[in-house]
Amino acid sequence: MPDFSSKAVFLSHASQDDEAAKRICAGLRSGGVEVWFDSDGGLEHGDEWDAKIRRQIKDCILFMPIISAATQARHEGYFRIEWDLAAERSRGFASGVPFILPVVIDDTREPEALVPDRFRTVQWIRLPGGRVTPEFLARFLKLWSHRTGVLTHEAAMAPPATSVPALAPPMPPRGRKARAALVAGAVVVAVATCAELGRRHAGPAVPAAAGTSTAVAPPSDKASPAAVDPRSVAVLPFENLSDDKENEYFSDGVSEELLSVLAKIPGLHVAAHTSSFYFKGRNATVQEIGAKLGVANLVEGSVRRSGNTVRIAARLSRAATGEQLWSESYTRDLKDVFAVQTELAQTIVGQLRQQLGAPEAKTEIAAQVQAAEKGGTANPEAHRLYLQGRYYLQATTIESIDRGAALLQRAVDLDPDYAQAWSDLAYAGGLINGYGLTKDDVIRGTDLARRAADRALQVAPDLAASHLARSGVQLDDFDWKGAAESLHRAKQLDPGNSDVIWSEAILALTFGRTTLGIDLGLKAAELDPINSVIRTYVGYGLGVEGRFKEAREQFQQVLELAPNGAWGHGGIALTFLWEGRYGEGLPEAEQVTAEWLRLTEVAVAQWGLGHKAESEVTLQKLISKFADVAAYQIAENYAIRDDRDQAFAWLERAYRQRDPGLERLRIDHSFDGIRSDPRWDTFVHLLGLADEQVKALVL
Repeated sequence: MPDFSSKAVFLSHASQDDEAAKRICAGLRSGGVEVWFDSDGGLEHGDEWDAKIRRQIKDCILFMPIISAATQARHEGYFRIEWDLAAERSRGFASGVPFILPVVIDDTREPEALVPDRFRTVQWIRLPGGRVTPEFLARFLKLWSHRTGVLTHEAAMAPPATSVPALAPPMPPRGRKARAALVAGAVVVAVATCAELGRRHAGPAVPAAAGTSTAVAPPSDKASPAAVDPRSVAVLPFENLSDDKENEYFSDGVSEELLSVLAKIPGLHVAAHTSSFYFKGRNATVQEIGAKLGVANLVEGSVRRSGNTVRIAARLSRAATGEQLWSESYTRDLKDVFAVQTELAQTIVGQLRQQLGAPEAKTEIAAQVQAAEKGGTANPEAHRLYLQGRYYLQATTIESIDRGAALLQRAVDLDPDYAQAWSDLAYAGGLINGYGLTKDDVIRGTDLARRAADRALQVAPDLAASHLARSGVQLDDFDWKGAAESLHRAKQLDPGNSDVIWSEAILALTFGRTTLGIDLGLKAAELDPINSVIRTYVGYGLGVEGRFKEAREQFQQVLELAPNGAWGHGGIALTFLWEGRYGEGLPEAEQVTAEWLRLTEVAVAQWGLGHKAESEVTLQKLISKFADVAAYQIAENYAIRDDRDQAFAWLERAYRQRDPGLERLRIDHSFDGIRSDPRWDTFVHLLGLADEQVKALVL
């Protein structure tokens, strides 16, 4: 057994990063955490040293590799052996148990980092220069005390557990990252929204018009019994009990497919995927989960796959009390997994109906479930590839997204009529477009999204996901009328779909109808309360209306839900820039993880502070690195400077490049100073967003 009393954290680094490692070590030790750190001395390189290292990695509670330009430059070194040993050990941990905590101390980007693949399956932490902040230490102490059972005074005094997710294993997100449909007919985020955690937000950088309104309340951790719909349910991620931990994709897939079927049953209120999967690997009680999601019932379970046999166990319980209402287990051949999922859905729906005192006939329930399973496949191998592809789309690296897209392509090659897989392939194209940082990524992502969306609509015109995928492509083409019509059809087919409502919010903001956009965003957030990207849009709309304090509250929640995402610190920075509080906006902007957004906001803040030479250097860096994918943000900077020729030149380039930031043009106050220029009306008409053009567009 590991010795929890000493050397609890193993700090691994290249020798060039020794000073940063010392700062991290000192910061952790200040909170009472035991750290094994090679610079403590006493070990000489050799067999004894090597054996000591291996024992420590075997016994440590947490392994913290320090990633930097130095590790990128060194293609060999003992730290790489340490990283491989830790990656191998992590394969033996149960799903959701944190072990590897990668720390980046400079601008090294995750997609290019030379690290073991296992490092990419967890969230990364950024500590510039190795400086441990009080906020990070508080979150770390919560995690460390949970893993060791040792509660330090500092951990006891730390902020509530809402801050802990920064160090938890990544959840299927959510919003910007992976939300795709599964065989049984799940929700697909519009391709337009897929890029949002990539480059879509543009952010007004000058104060918006002031406004007043009742504050928007954050999601409550406790819901009153009267507010909870007894017909509401959340499907939590099923636990992977297979010997092969690589089968995680299969257990996740079973959960999501069940969720997607239940979501389409009339009369049920089902928590969206992002919110349900947020709790994967988190130490939360059923009561806490139920209160956070606002549901009365929970579905939990496990999946054990061995060879060609799968055993699925499921249970339905009351969230408020934990009382078990029903449980069952099924052992089947893998080729019968479709039948098991259908049987599970029918049984759970029947149990919920019975609990409400209004059971329906089995034939009626079966018909409902069958209707909800449109767009699937009867091919087990295509199904397996689909689940694997969907799993890889949850990551944040272009390499993982490409791998997911390739698996989905193989699935539709096996079953060309697999509509859900085609819809997800369109989603993958949107992710490649949004996450990619090169012109080639944008082109191939857009082409893939268009091809897959067309095929999804061809094989399943009555599937909401098909129309949602098409609307995303139409947004990229600036076909506002077509996008509105596709969303309208998707809503007819699946009126309770939070992603459809969320996409409507995006379009409302595009048309300049900010109040409607905020209202739709809040409605989507009620269905998917832990979706950070939905809250990003709500915060954006509130900021545009001048409701800065409320906007900041939304972005603060974004930061807590997705601490490694771009729009936590990025959104908070925007609220200060909107108010002209550049001195407060700059330090927030400097913490933004996405470089294109960080450079955009830092350049604006520097200009507002009168540091024009520094701002010019930052803007030129943005241009040199991201001209092919951030033309809109460059135009914003020039508009704020009242350099009209450059602003219009970059807007025209953004139009040629189909830059998604142009969707914000009507409400982006960055351009207020140049709207009187005769070129403005010409450009807005070209884009199709002039006042008279927008009036004819109906949501």
